[in-house]
Amino acid sequence: MNAAFPPPPDTHPAPLLTVEHLALHFRNRKGLFRREGPPTRAVDDVSLAIQPGETLSLVGESGSGKTTLGRAILGVYRPNAGRIVYRRAGEAVELSSLSERELKPYRREIRMVFQDPSSSLNPRRPVIDLIGECLDIHGVAKGRERSDRVAGLLTQVGLRPEYMSRYPHAFSGGERQRIGIARALALDPRLVVCDEAVSALDVSVQAQIINLLQDLQSQRGLTYLFIAHDLGVVEHISDRIAVMYAGRLVEVAHTEALFAQPLHPYTEALMGTIPLPDPRLRRSARTRLGGEIASLTNPPTGCNFHPRCRYATAACSQERPPLRVVADRQVACHHAETLTLKGA
Repeated sequence: MNAAFPPPPDTHPAPLLTVEHLALHFRNRKGLFRREGPPTRAVDDVSLAIQPGETLSLVGESGSGKTTLGRAILGVYRPNAGRIVYRRAGEAVELSSLSERELKPYRREIRMVFQDPSSSLNPRRPVIDLIGECLDIHGVAKGRERSDRVAGLLTQVGLRPEYMSRYPHAFSGGERQRIGIARALALDPRLVVCDEAVSALDVSVQAQIINLLQDLQSQRGLTYLFIAHDLGVVEHISDRIAVMYAGRLVEVAHTEALFAQPLHPYTEALMGTIPLPDPRLRRSARTRLGGEIASLTNPPTGCNFHPRCRYATAACSQERPPLRVVADRQVACHHAETLTLKGA
């Protein structure tokens, strides 16, 4: 009689969240008679997957569509095309097809940390209500249990429980962002979208908040979509990085591989904007990012980046490069195999 052996562990678990060919366009009306003009293509055919327990960072300049994509995942915006599939307890749910009422239970599991901790907190409400509000909305806790949960959350983010009676103006920027993180964690989410969560903070405070997020991820098994415009900020928190330009993904790779050698010229240009640790070093050898980001209303033909790309050829202005697998990553560049680009 043969012994029964357990099946090998699944080394490739199903993604927690999958975005498939997502498009999100906003209508534009101009003139006296409000005639409809070309739409703003904020997100244009984007596909990506986020694995359970990983940090996927979404990086690009302001106006690249990063925040719009994050808010589409949260259900704030309805996509024009494509799907957003979320997996839990053996089921896959297409969030983009659900009504506002049907989305409510999933909003407990997908939460956001906002960019500006000052404007995201109501100055007229004490901390206990700022954090406890979502507990009230979802009927999770009330009375003493509500107070205890808020106190525990404050402790987890490095603040004293007695601070719950204070108002936002009594805190520093970093402390307010800790309150924002506590609020996002109040419902025990699985996925947290961090929308430029450290960009409004001083450099030293940024490092503290990033360390806190990493500790919380380890303790709670969280998955992060970390949105930022600075590659230098996401280097130490990311498992993978997706680079977005003018509504489209141009490169997706593991962090170490991306920093060692980017394959897309836009990624190389973003590397050149990372502050040098030694101010005496010259920037002349670094690739500079000139010009303005491509219009989302009237994008160029072919590759969106070609008007700013020093490697562009005639093919780049004529044909849009697909996001394809090259070596150890995905990249949307006609010349990815032949270019030798500089890493950080």
